[in-house]
Amino acid sequence: MSLGDYLRYLRARRGGPTCLEVGLGAGLAQPNIVAQIERRYREIGDDETLERLAAYFQVPVENLLRYRGRYRKALSLFLDEAWRSARPVRVSIRTGETLTGRVVNWDMAAFGLALADGSPEVIVQRHAVDDWEFEPEQK
Repeated sequence: MSLGDYLRYLRARRGGPTCLEVGLGAGLAQPNIVAQIERRYREIGDDETLERLAAYFQVPVENLLRYRGRYRKALSLFLDEAWRSARPVRVSIRTGETLTGRVVNWDMAAFGLALADGSPEVIVQRHAVDDWEFEPEQK
């Protein structure tokens, strides 16, 4: 999940204020930065901005800092490498579940995962992914 995805999630949990309302409510010098963060595919948002947003949403600033480094383009690069190399991956999703398997296809919205346990292939919405990594190689 990117910082933008996480902010959209937090806005929804708070009843759906607009990006501008969030920026103004958080006391940001540039309140439109919230919309920019939600639309960008790269790392964006300085520490002070994230501290103010964390206070506004009443969440630990560490959550926002972590998601800032997990931007959408990083997930795209990971999925492409996993798909091309056929290396097994582990993805953690917002529900707390962890899925392991091989990426069989992907696009900008979701990816297909052939599960390691032989269960039917699943489609994972990218915005639900909290974390991702390659599975350690078996010796």
